[in-house]
Amino acid sequence: IHYGAVSDPDLLACDRLHWRGALDDSDSCYRMLLQSDLAPEIRAEAAWALNDLQLANSLFREASAASPENPAVLVRWGDLFADTHQDAEAMNLYSEALAADALNPYALLGAASLLVGGFDDEANAFLEPLLTNDTMAGGARAAAWLLVARISLESSNMTQAREAMDNAEALLEENGLPPLELYALRAADDLLNNIAESDYTARSLDYNAAWGGIYAVPAHFYVITRRYREAIDTYQKAVDIEPGLSAAHEALGINLLRDNQVARARRHLELAHDQDPFSPQSVNTLRLLDSFDEFEIINDPNLPEQGVIPIVMRLHRDEAPIIAPYAIPLTRASIDVFTERYGFELREPVVIEMYPDHEDFAVRTAGMPGIGILGATFGYVVAMDSPSSRPSSEFQWGTTLWHEMAHVFTLEATGHLVPRWFSEGVSVFEEWESGPTPGVRIPMSVYSAMNEDKFLPVAELDEGFIRPTYEQQVIVSYMQAGLICQFIDKEMGPGKLRDLLAAFGDGLLTADAIVQVFDMSTEAFDRQFDAFVEAEHGAVLHQLDVWHRTQTSVGQQIAEQDWQGIVELAKSQIAMMPRYTEPDSPYIALARAYEELG
Repeated sequence: IHYGAVSDPDLLACDRLHWRGALDDSDSCYRMLLQSDLAPEIRAEAAWALNDLQLANSLFREASAASPENPAVLVRWGDLFADTHQDAEAMNLYSEALAADALNPYALLGAASLLVGGFDDEANAFLEPLLTNDTMAGGARAAAWLLVARISLESSNMTQAREAMDNAEALLEENGLPPLELYALRAADDLLNNIAESDYTARSLDYNAAWGGIYAVPAHFYVITRRYREAIDTYQKAVDIEPGLSAAHEALGINLLRDNQVARARRHLELAHDQDPFSPQSVNTLRLLDSFDEFEIINDPNLPEQGVIPIVMRLHRDEAPIIAPYAIPLTRASIDVFTERYGFELREPVVIEMYPDHEDFAVRTAGMPGIGILGATFGYVVAMDSPSSRPSSEFQWGTTLWHEMAHVFTLEATGHLVPRWFSEGVSVFEEWESGPTPGVRIPMSVYSAMNEDKFLPVAELDEGFIRPTYEQQVIVSYMQAGLICQFIDKEMGPGKLRDLLAAFGDGLLTADAIVQVFDMSTEAFDRQFDAFVEAEHGAVLHQLDVWHRTQTSVGQQIAEQDWQGIVELAKSQIAMMPRYTEPDSPYIALARAYEELG
């Protein structure tokens, strides 16, 4: 839906047929345009609608050559590149359009959409004119509000999302534009409020019975709230009514893998690749599946009495004989600890996958290489780096496995309704409390954030994971969540973590769950947590400036090889922060100094 970026009446006649689901008629209409002698940009749109992307690109190039500074042509050519996952080329074309027309609404919209997809705050600069300037094209403004609504739903800012949808709805009606995306976002809003059968689904199907987005958009919100099986069912509905919806086939395949349905996942990923060969996620994930031939399936060879949940491991054949004897008992130990602490018994076998190539793990997790996490949990399936994927100085694989197994419990005990902050918080807390390398470990960047009062209110903590606003905010949010769970365990009583988990399982959001479990508002909870942080870490925070100055001096004395001076400085640092054992720990400087001194 281009929301008015195209104004040719002949093309709009075809578009309206398409938007209402009259697909045979719209295809015939587009073919007539393609065979006509209309301007190349109109025929490019027709070729695009008929999925002849190479021809569409060629015709847009011809149109741009004939009218090199026409922003409308540049924008739609950019939209074609964006639609085929070529974001850099798309942004170049939007930039050219904005150079010709600095406030071109559809160029602003295209650029904002790309940047939002990459979680880039620079999107706001492109969105703001569309949201504040009433003289801009109504369709572009409607699409901008829909984009804001989607961002707000992803951040659980329901009030802002509904205001944005209301603004979009008024503009869509005023400009006679199709409400399909609005209906899908309204249905997603209902889903996030535990209304599975939304009235907006029926309204969308009445408008266009062949538009799979009415299921695919809500399914996306199932995914980001980690309800993968519900996402699978909903994406299946999307491709049932729109078999050519490649993005839904791709998402369905990736989520089927998260549920260990490998054969069915491959079928949908192959369909997605056939329909959209430009998508890197389909290509990467299919290559990963091809590599599964190099892996072995290992079952627990010492399975205890009947009724105990089996453990299944998918390990690379070169590593399986070494890893399995350690990983299986560690997994079994975590199950015993978490079953007792959280009062939940697992109901299905646990599948643990370990990848010696970190990029394979990244593709397994997100369909793309380049992510920095160590492990991921999809319910009863855990994927993670194997011990050989990273230097041992950077990675304690047993701690990562313990962390991910805690996720299995928090996800499954709540039917995947647990908010991200609490699931991550429990996992970090269990690393510290019961894992194979116990003890609280907080990076210096997090101490600095604590000192700068960057912790979020508990009711907003999910946003620090989903849409961070500064570098390092994700790791800060992990640590804050772990400290909150430690605070609950130490100050409120160990049973309160279990009670809070049960409240989330009943569908309560964070604010309501805290009122129910602790009989206090989130504001009162935040104040008590702040007091706990001050009591536990205030001594460290109050000496951070001294610590940093001393650290600088240690670095200078290492350069000067003043080893006795380093001994004195490192000991003073250790006295300030005896539990600090990150890679820049003074213990390492002290050890080196002792070694040099014999």
